[in-house]
Amino acid sequence: MNRPGLITLLVAAMALAAGAGAAVAAEPQPGGTLRIADMSVTTLDPIMTANDPDYAVISQMFNSLVRTGKDGQPIPDLAVSWDNPDDRTWVFKVRRGVTWHDGNRIFPEGKSREVTAEDVRYTYELIMKPETKSPFAGALASIASLEVPDPYTLVIKTKYPDPFLLDTIRLAGIGIVPKEAYEKLGPAGFARSPIGSGPFEFVEWVPDDHVSLRRNEDYWKKPYLNGVEFRIIPDLTVAILALEAGDVDAVLSVPPEDVARLKKDSRFQVYRSPLGYYRGLGFNVKRAPFDDVRVRKALAMAVNIDAAVANVFGENAMRAYGQVGPTLVGHDPTLKELWPYDPEGAARLLEQAGWRKGADGLWARDGQRLEVEVKTLNEPGRVRVVTVLVTEWRKFGVDARINVQEVATWVSDLQQGNTGVFMDFAYSGPTGLHALFHSDNIGVSNVHFYRSAQVDELLAQGSRIIDPKKREVVWKQAQRLIMQDVPVIPLYFEFGHSATSAAVQGFVPQRWNLNLVSDESNVWLKR
Repeated sequence: MNRPGLITLLVAAMALAAGAGAAVAAEPQPGGTLRIADMSVTTLDPIMTANDPDYAVISQMFNSLVRTGKDGQPIPDLAVSWDNPDDRTWVFKVRRGVTWHDGNRIFPEGKSREVTAEDVRYTYELIMKPETKSPFAGALASIASLEVPDPYTLVIKTKYPDPFLLDTIRLAGIGIVPKEAYEKLGPAGFARSPIGSGPFEFVEWVPDDHVSLRRNEDYWKKPYLNGVEFRIIPDLTVAILALEAGDVDAVLSVPPEDVARLKKDSRFQVYRSPLGYYRGLGFNVKRAPFDDVRVRKALAMAVNIDAAVANVFGENAMRAYGQVGPTLVGHDPTLKELWPYDPEGAARLLEQAGWRKGADGLWARDGQRLEVEVKTLNEPGRVRVVTVLVTEWRKFGVDARINVQEVATWVSDLQQGNTGVFMDFAYSGPTGLHALFHSDNIGVSNVHFYRSAQVDELLAQGSRIIDPKKREVVWKQAQRLIMQDVPVIPLYFEFGHSATSAAVQGFVPQRWNLNLVSDESNVWLKR
């Protein structure tokens, strides 16, 4: 054997050994406690809160019928499968062998019982009772009946076709509770000492400090983690400092100004939510001069929205050309053609509408200046982008200004019609088009006071179509008509971010439920 051959073999052997070591290191490692910064915990009762921070904790202890998966679609949880025999019937098959947490006041150690379809019916009927006052009551409003033909089958019949029944804060976001525990402990007692069937069991809640959970050893998919501790840190800046100091392993909401810095630091992983939150300018189309579509269109054409969004948000947002978000049925990038940056074209539209530039360089008609006051909430990103647009409008000759308001005043002004231009409701969920633009919602969520018989008909039709491909066709038709009428100027979809230490493996950003252990995930700590 010659010398070079021996060296080659030794190098190859070392490489194989290194590769084998890396492969072993990449294998999931059981153990450890994941420490998560959470802004607040107000209750641990899954039927009495519609609060994201609460549900980050609750979704570890409770199963929903289904969960929302990585791509935003429903995935199995307590239900292993479901189908629609017809447009008003949903049949769910419940997972066998799931049990309630034991070792507590209701179920002593080793004395638990199986979760059945009857538990799901109990939970939903409890929510639907007016005296319960659950924030999820509206989410179940379409349900006509709940039937349990056997312990592992739930049949839901709806009053009308309801394509959104499995959405995030509906069936995919309601934790199932055991009747005997809820009734014996009472709502207040259950909220402090919850008993669920999820991957982690309740240990301790110290208000304003932490919630501790331990692994459910009997869960159908054994968690890698020994436990999870949610540390209450209301200030996001303080939460980021805790992550950087190693006091927590994960922060569920990262301020935009911290994203770039954390991405550059190898100690951390940053995750972008696939769901962009809609941001846009809205008009009250009944309020002069915004009752003229030419004025609304001119204001959209007069400013470089692409540049404003890019300069303020960088990769933390993408330009919006419609109101339906990028992961939702009906998202339509072809709407870009409706929103050119064209100051000269904007000037022509204003002139057609009777506006003229005066000696002071400002647009006026009948002695009245073209005034735009944009009312917005005091959220840094919104304020910055509106400030850029207001500055450009001033250069164009519009008497523009920004008015930063508190939430209560802002909402009241919008609903009472006291606002001409405003930073719009951040509502790009699956029913957002209907909420914001159907005439039935005028003065409530339709604060544009927009009305179109053709759009109403399409929105009503689209809200009853179960097949997403068929619904998408109708949704896109409605959205294009709305955008052509310009009751809004869509600006951007803002992406939320979360961050973890590099030791956290398999993390999935929160989508209402925080899926640490699910059909798609099982988070572990690399040590």
